[in-house]
Amino acid sequence: MQELRTEPRQRRSQQSIDAILDAAEQLIAQQGQVGFTANELAAAAGMSIGRVYYWFPDIPAVVTALVERSAVRMAQVFGASVQAAHGTTTPLLLQRAIRQMCVYVEENPAAVALCLTGGNDGPGRVMNERLVEFATSLVRDRVPGIPDHETEIVARTAVGITLGMLNGYNQVEAQFRPYIEQELVYVLSAYLYARFPPPDDFTWTAPERAVQPSRPSRRDFTESGRVWPALAPDQPT
Repeated sequence: MQELRTEPRQRRSQQSIDAILDAAEQLIAQQGQVGFTANELAAAAGMSIGRVYYWFPDIPAVVTALVERSAVRMAQVFGASVQAAHGTTTPLLLQRAIRQMCVYVEENPAAVALCLTGGNDGPGRVMNERLVEFATSLVRDRVPGIPDHETEIVARTAVGITLGMLNGYNQVEAQFRPYIEQELVYVLSAYLYARFPPPDDFTWTAPERAVQPSRPSRRDFTESGRVWPALAPDQPT
């Protein structure tokens, strides 16, 4: 846990810390990167710069605390998705997980930008790896006997697709967000299905296809032998 300059002792103190982190969240979401100054942060938080420095020694400490808060929330989101995985077709599981991810992004608008600045030592590396861990667990659960190197390739590809499509999610008006969400379900479902169709899929006997499958998934990848369709934007999830 990121150490604060001063430990909060009262509810009002925690509210000040949350206000600083919320302001940092909004600034990163607006700029698409971590590039705000202490003065900008203080103004966005509605407090003096001295108050900001009372709790945090510098901007990197603020960003680290924000990442830790976001990572905890992300773990809660995907923990619920993993628990609901058994007995659910893969595309339907993706649909539910992406719905939860979209809600998470709305509540944590800097999350995608932080993940995209992950890198080897970037501020969002922890969050990015959390997403990769979730994707890895999904692939391993759905594709028996898949080797580690292939699991990592697929997991990181799926996370890259997800972050790329969600990068503009909070930048568009609310009525357009369901379209991004729906297309993400289609794209990930199609990617995983093309790579890991069920054992009895016709692709295994169609060697002339340009896109060849990698290995068979569990039979419950589909429902009734077909890819689960994503819901239309105006339908409830």
